[in-house]
Amino acid sequence: MPTTVPVELYRTIERANAAAKAAATATAPGAAFGVRRLTAAGLVEELWELWGDGRVLVSAEERSLLAARTASTCDAAAASGAPSVLAAFAAEHAAALADERAVPVAELTSLQRGLVACLRSYYDELAALNLIEADEAADLLASMVEDGRLPAMGVTVCDCLDVSGGLRHLLTALGASAEGDEALAAVSCLPEDVEPGVLIAAGAAAMPGLLLDEMGRVGRAGARSVLVVAADPAELFGVLGAPLCTSGWAVALRCTAPWRATAFGRAWECARRLEEGSPHWLEAATDFAYNPFSGIAERKARDLNGRLRKDRLLTATDAAEILAGESDSFSALALAVRAVACGESVPPRILDTLSSAVGAASSDALERAVERAAFDKLCGLLALAEGLGVSTCALTPLLADATLSVEGSSGTDGPLCEIAGAAVLDSLVPKSWDVVILADVSARTFGISESLSALDGLAETLGLPREPSALWRQRSRFAAAQRAARRRFVLGVSRRDERESELFPSFLLEEFASAQARAAADRALAAGDEELALRWGRPDPARFGLPEPLAARARCAGEGDLSQALGAAFAPVTGCEELLRPSRGSLRSLPLLRYLQRTPEGLPVLSPSAIEQYLHCPYRWFVQSCIRPEAPDERFGPRELGNFAHEAFARFYDRLAEEGVRRVDAENIEAMVPRFEALVDELVREQPERRGGSRLAATTREERQRVAQLKRQLVHSLRLQAQMPPGYEVVFCEHPIEVADGVDFAGVRLRGRVDRVDADAERGRFVVIDYKGSSKDYASGLKEGDEPSVPHHVQGLIYAQALLRTDLGLACAGALYLGYRAQSPKELLAGAYDGAAFDPAGLSSRSSAVAMNFSAYLDAIEALVADRLAALSEGAIPVSPSAPKACEYCPAYDCPGRLA
Repeated sequence: MPTTVPVELYRTIERANAAAKAAATATAPGAAFGVRRLTAAGLVEELWELWGDGRVLVSAEERSLLAARTASTCDAAAASGAPSVLAAFAAEHAAALADERAVPVAELTSLQRGLVACLRSYYDELAALNLIEADEAADLLASMVEDGRLPAMGVTVCDCLDVSGGLRHLLTALGASAEGDEALAAVSCLPEDVEPGVLIAAGAAAMPGLLLDEMGRVGRAGARSVLVVAADPAELFGVLGAPLCTSGWAVALRCTAPWRATAFGRAWECARRLEEGSPHWLEAATDFAYNPFSGIAERKARDLNGRLRKDRLLTATDAAEILAGESDSFSALALAVRAVACGESVPPRILDTLSSAVGAASSDALERAVERAAFDKLCGLLALAEGLGVSTCALTPLLADATLSVEGSSGTDGPLCEIAGAAVLDSLVPKSWDVVILADVSARTFGISESLSALDGLAETLGLPREPSALWRQRSRFAAAQRAARRRFVLGVSRRDERESELFPSFLLEEFASAQARAAADRALAAGDEELALRWGRPDPARFGLPEPLAARARCAGEGDLSQALGAAFAPVTGCEELLRPSRGSLRSLPLLRYLQRTPEGLPVLSPSAIEQYLHCPYRWFVQSCIRPEAPDERFGPRELGNFAHEAFARFYDRLAEEGVRRVDAENIEAMVPRFEALVDELVREQPERRGGSRLAATTREERQRVAQLKRQLVHSLRLQAQMPPGYEVVFCEHPIEVADGVDFAGVRLRGRVDRVDADAERGRFVVIDYKGSSKDYASGLKEGDEPSVPHHVQGLIYAQALLRTDLGLACAGALYLGYRAQSPKELLAGAYDGAAFDPAGLSSRSSAVAMNFSAYLDAIEALVADRLAALSEGAIPVSPSAPKACEYCPAYDCPGRLA
């Protein structure tokens, strides 16, 4: 017979208190007296305090900290996220693992034996600190009940409980069932006095508008309390808080947030990555610069971002020094992170500095409270680690998994709308809200997938009880939400998420719809309405298969009305202003030539490469050369490798010219190769000393291998260049054409730099050489009888025509592109050459030969280019790619005229 006050057990203390309140307001006098209403954890805590052996129940934070320290010394639990998994497992199965002899170690795998040793180490630490897990305490209390050392009591389980092995033993010893009422975890139909509702949004942007409209409807119907359960309650609170307050609602927020998602938590992670020299230190440094905790103004943060990105040779240490020079909070944070990483305590003066920075990080009351909670979380863990004698280095994985409780409110004393996360469903009590809205009944919020670890395999091997399945948990949460509604129960479903990926409804939507359909059909048949009963049995495939009557009442919204979906007040449009329709490819009010360099005579100044880009696609030229949407990052790619190759050849031939050597040929190539290799090595050593953006900065092993590969390619190219046609000598390298030289082409003034000019003075001819990685697809010859047309690559031809207008005094025999990565002689040169006056000596194919007077060919090309450039003077920049290749590297990714 029970000898003490009866006990009722509930899942959460909120449900226990609600039950006590309901009993206190019951009609029967004294109904609230004579019964204790507790949680299972509360029962164990009370009994252990009275009947325990003197050890103290370990707290959640103590468990996490000790588990983190244990995991750091155990190879079997070294994976990311292991401390939190280990802590949960140790708490759930403490009773089963308390007796070392009960574990058949010989039957376990080596990994499982390592995990058992890790758990044993954890339990030993608890014992050394005079602590005990609640599960083991419950098991000991159960033995005391069975031995008659603990008075019996009446215990009734009134809720769905997460029951561990030790607690199950205790409840059984007390004569109670651990499972509770199975109906509490079943999806059923709503009572007849609770109205169902469904909101269907085409996408994530449309759902807030639907929710706001629903709030207006239920408010006008007299609802005084509404609970909105959202996947991201903080974001929804930020979106709907203001318009709801304007409508007279008092809006509250209740949810949890990851510690690492707060501004302080992100700043800590940034400082940790910089301290550790993480490969992602650049992203961490940039994130910190823009973090409100840094105290760095936005404009200064942008400057820092550019400074960090334009120098590839900066290290994490360099970035940390730069940030420390701009932010006092970073200096303090870096010292704190370093102390924690070294297992040392953080000096109070550092914590005081961080506290001040947290207080100044935001002017918003809610944000300030969240950041203060994040800072207090760190301080609490530091104090706990010191009290337990645990090294602070164990805090790093603990902080990564830590969460914060977030609560806030705004508005007047009107009806209450609380926006909360899904965890609130564990605490709901029946008939506690006028309206309950589950704003996201998708598989991502109410999913049933479970992640398994090596510890799950260990539990299966040892025959340990598993915690309730995700299916059971989601059903019990959904059922609790159903019971909590007094007047209306609403489900929200979006067809697509924020990234436009398809969303699928949770299985709960189908179970709910089926339960509603069965009950409504039965009521219709009882009322003699067979047609309505049939309609409840017919699904609407366009609306997630909902029964026809429920689907007909569903309210839907698309994302087409952008002002309605994204407006600050979600109100219908009351006025509009007609804007000019944007027309890609033309400037309506900006005269293009005003923004180009021009001569005193009004000629636009362009380089041959810019002309070529304009011919490829005027719009790409405008975006790439005038708007220049380039990131500030210093890069290591084809452009940088090409610039290095240009400089290597130019410096080499210039040095030879100083010595009177004008040509590399078969006679001197073996003597030249070692000199060229030494020059390339010299150039490589110079790169780190140059400013960012004008160098080849290799920072990784792979990049250094690419530089070594480039050197081999350049040396091989030099051997091929030794086979250049006899008589031609290098006369210019990187030869400039300045605006002051007055060289015009096709109605524009030229400015540029010719990579190289080879001349045969005896025959009075020259050829233009333009270095490229590969000469493939650069051939632009002309067969006999064909009419000239503008080739895809005209840069070399423009330079050739330009040099004819200087005092060079030679005829042009070709404009050729030299591929310095060529493997065979025939791949070295391509472009256009005078088929009658230039012999490529087997270094080019006949597809580059021009079967007409070369000077006349250049004139014809210039005339054709002039016709195309005439539109430039009128400001025309149409989307007109000449070929798919013109679109390959175009920065206008959303251009509708893309051919590739």
